[in-house]
Amino acid sequence: MRVLLSTLTIFFSITCVSAQEPMQRRLNDVCAMISGKSLQFDTVFTAEFLQKVPPMQLTMVVQQLTKESGACVSMRVVESSGAFKAKAEALTTNGYTIPVSISITEKPPHRIDGLFLKPPVKSSADLTTILGDLKKLPGSTSFFAKNLTTGKIIAESDTSLYLPTGSSFKLWILGELARSVVAGEHRWDEVVLLDSNRYSLPSGVMQSWPHGAPVTLHTLASEMISISDNTATDLLLYYLGQQNVERMVAVMGHTKPEMNVPFLSTRQLFVLKFSDSARRAQTYLSLDVPQRRTMLENIMTTVPLSDVHYIDTTVLPDKLEWFARTPDLVRTMDWLRKTSENPKAAPVRGILSINPGVDVNTTTWKFVGYKGGSETGVLNMTYLLQHSSGDWYGLSVSWLRTDAAVDLLSFSGIVERAIQLIAP
Repeated sequence: MRVLLSTLTIFFSITCVSAQEPMQRRLNDVCAMISGKSLQFDTVFTAEFLQKVPPMQLTMVVQQLTKESGACVSMRVVESSGAFKAKAEALTTNGYTIPVSISITEKPPHRIDGLFLKPPVKSSADLTTILGDLKKLPGSTSFFAKNLTTGKIIAESDTSLYLPTGSSFKLWILGELARSVVAGEHRWDEVVLLDSNRYSLPSGVMQSWPHGAPVTLHTLASEMISISDNTATDLLLYYLGQQNVERMVAVMGHTKPEMNVPFLSTRQLFVLKFSDSARRAQTYLSLDVPQRRTMLENIMTTVPLSDVHYIDTTVLPDKLEWFARTPDLVRTMDWLRKTSENPKAAPVRGILSINPGVDVNTTTWKFVGYKGGSETGVLNMTYLLQHSSGDWYGLSVSWLRTDAAVDLLSFSGIVERAIQLIAP
């Protein structure tokens, strides 16, 4: 839905120049900034950097990022790309690691012109600690990790809960596309014309593309998965058929697929929850399935997107969404893995691997497939991973709050650390 999990990285600048003495000095400056010490920003960062991210904004973001991690104790380089670009880790007083990507100018005084600070990762000793940290989050959470090659469950917590998935529901649409291609009903290079009458709202970019623009099914699927484009999602859903996708939810391993019948488009969900003060949502929830289908068809033709007014508070996240257990989502990823072994469905893996969500060690994990999603009060991150040993793993983590927004940084830090620990 609304949040793209590529935004888990806090992006401060775009330029990266190819500079170890000066680099260590600038990493010490970053460590000081993380610790809340005062800096003369114009002597540390380039003017171009500070135009994009003024000192006050930078300070506020760093404060938010480090509210639980504590002050920086030390900074260590983990990977260098020449003398002017590096990946590092800030170690903090509260036992966290903050991944840092930095670039500095080649010319003295070697000011910082590019900086990424990623979510703090707690230096947990094992998955038991990870599950404990997850359970401390307010609301409801669920965790499931499994070795798909051996069938062994690695760790699990509260897996009986059917929690909202956010944009992870788009995996089921990808599954129907893969099935239809294998069956010879569609082709990846099949061209469809964009229909502005069925556009949705961001996340994504296709809602601003011109009516009638030709795009392939592969492009729609890639945009749907990699940047969670809602318009690409809806156009693909309508093209493949909403009831066809409904059937695939069960085929791909959902244990209670009727929870997602009728299968909503993102536009339909936006209209139900964020127009008419959510009265449409309350009406919809009171109807049976045939009546719901009629209502959904009606709002597509009678309610313009201009009637949708997004509010940044929770709106029925536990009642009106797409729902699944975390084991259901792992089975969904496993279905995609097995199906992609068919040469006709091979593009599925490339699509899943465009956006890895969080920072994953590509030496340890030679394949990283990901889909996640959120709305206010909702977060899910689901992974398909192949270890360097050859074994395949599935991981899905969900979080629901009905009373307030969820903390993306805390959640993504837990997931990133879990990925580091699920394989021996």
